[in-house]
Amino acid sequence: MTTRTTAAALALAAAVTAFVSREGSAHAQACCVGASGLTPGWLANHEQALVGAQLRLSQTHGTYPVSGAFYVPTPGRDTRIETSLFGSIRILPRFQASVLVPIVTTRRRAGSKLETRTSFGDLSVVSRYDVLRTGESQLPGIAILAGFQAPTGTPPDRGTGLLGADVTGIGAWEFDAGLMLEKVFHHVIVHATALAGLRTPRDVVGVTQSLGPRALYLVAGGWVFDDDAAILASVTHSSDGDATLDGVDAPGTGFRVTQLALLVVTPLSDTFRLRTSVFTDVPPFGSNHPALGGTSISLSKSWY
Repeated sequence: MTTRTTAAALALAAAVTAFVSREGSAHAQACCVGASGLTPGWLANHEQALVGAQLRLSQTHGTYPVSGAFYVPTPGRDTRIETSLFGSIRILPRFQASVLVPIVTTRRRAGSKLETRTSFGDLSVVSRYDVLRTGESQLPGIAILAGFQAPTGTPPDRGTGLLGADVTGIGAWEFDAGLMLEKVFHHVIVHATALAGLRTPRDVVGVTQSLGPRALYLVAGGWVFDDDAAILASVTHSSDGDATLDGVDAPGTGFRVTQLALLVVTPLSDTFRLRTSVFTDVPPFGSNHPALGGTSISLSKSWY
């Protein structure tokens, strides 16, 4: 569940500061629309630091089996409340780094059994280097992404209770790299991000387990209004390859899922901005994973 939650977060954050990250007018001199999906708060070109918090509510509404029908109702339900604290700092004129610390509450129901647990999730650190800022030339903006995820959450083999509601992490380090492309056409912004990740092996009950490689692809488009408010629609496809146990492939342990999201970014002042979103997983590209939907809201404060 945690890997899936992380992937969802990547998708939903696609435009957090993006639309209000412009050097001049609302006619879209945006530095980082959709600015990657890696944290809820990339810095705009003129900003030096940023802090914020995000509240994310979601619930499962079905499942994608390994084979057979591509979507079936789920017999149990997961309701998740995830509060994340995040911060970003500019290290060089074109280089910034961000950190995201999630605190996850899961309410899991299966038949007559119900469990509710709260614990930290896996901490994420991500950096972005703007090779070419959006609007600098006729070419699209280009940014290089790199980051890692630390195993600060509770992995599945250390979960407690019958339903494992306190499982909030994958138990392994993850290292990611990717590329972001972005183009502005007056009020219209289009964005694409591709991200790949590898996980370190770990010992689980005497067996060396290596989770499969991870991939995420995001495309988004949006409109920036004259008052700097913005709206974005995004499609994100994420997948995990099959894991290995003591070097032997474990078929059926990977997953894939596609998510649609609608996001609205509203600047409350020169330094405060509000972001809200709704999202849902959709067929037919899901496999071996619960399907979820929900909403999120975040508030950030920046410094020049």
